[in-house]
Amino acid sequence: ELEETELLYSNQAVHFPSLRRVLTDERISINKQVFRLGKERSYVDYFINNNAVSRSHADIITRGNWYFVNDLNSKNHTYLNNERISVQTEVQIYDGDVIKLANEEFVFFE
Repeated sequence: ELEETELLYSNQAVHFPSLRRVLTDERISINKQVFRLGKERSYVDYFINNNAVSRSHADIITRGNWYFVNDLNSKNHTYLNNERISVQTEVQIYDGDVIKLANEEFVFFE
């Protein structure tokens, strides 16, 4: 007699935070733990066609229910709610925060 294996699934939906690109009103799902933004297609998870943005500009990092932005030594800096953040320093972000990569604005949604 064969034993059947039953797969158990959590009924909890996986929830990903998102960004809204202000210029285009595009909604971007942050669907991995370290999500990279920049203008070099082969390096990034979201491509930004903007010469002011660095090739690998910033990461959005997810740790459980906590979210962070990390500037990757970009040329024109990363700003959180109009305040420049330090290079290679994870800064916690919250629902509704405005993240600016050079002159490109995004709104963060948990």
